[in-house]
Amino acid sequence: MNDSVEHRRQRLAETIAWCNFQKLINKPIESQEIKQRRSLGERAANHAFAAHQLESASVFKWVNRGKVKAMMAEASQMLAEARLDEIRPLASQLRTPELKPSLQLYRATSEAERSGVIEMVGEARASRLLKGAAYPAPLSVEFTGGKILRCTARGEIADRSPGYESRGFFDNDCAPPWDTWVCWRDGCLIAYVPRVLCGLAQRGMETDLLECIRWADAESVSSTFGFEIVSPS
Repeated sequence: MNDSVEHRRQRLAETIAWCNFQKLINKPIESQEIKQRRSLGERAANHAFAAHQLESASVFKWVNRGKVKAMMAEASQMLAEARLDEIRPLASQLRTPELKPSLQLYRATSEAERSGVIEMVGEARASRLLKGAAYPAPLSVEFTGGKILRCTARGEIADRSPGYESRGFFDNDCAPPWDTWVCWRDGCLIAYVPRVLCGLAQRGMETDLLECIRWADAESVSSTFGFEIVSPS
């Protein structure tokens, strides 16, 4: 498998060209039902916070134990009704069915296998760019305000908050959409985030308690692609 700087740079150019070709949105129109579920989720969070404050503020915790337990149960019930982890209105964006990998990236068991999964996506994407006469010039990378993302696997720990907060940009494994995948490098998925979606990616990143999702710094970009660029913070 070709893992040269030139090959990675060309894959980045292809990814940018592909994303620029797509019609992207960052503010999906949501139904009244979805809005109500989001509101219910916020109420649940506030209810749980109030219960925590009540418990921690009392010197004699046993006095409020029953009330705190009831409030936490109510918060859990509201969260169950809200089904927040299912609210991902942009989940299909930049997940082109024809590019979908045959194996989920983080289910791959080795570095080579993960590189292979991403390369298969890259080959399918490059083929469609050629057919559409949209293939970029060799090694021509033109940033249009986008950023480079680095993602590591979460292992067995589940956290669907980034997917919810990013409106579905991240999936339940906290992986960005496969259309944006560039390569696997130093134990990380390297992806390109178009400018219009950077805000959503940032919102998802801020809820990632394990810090598996982060923007690539200048040193990482330089070692991966062989040129200097600082992704805005």
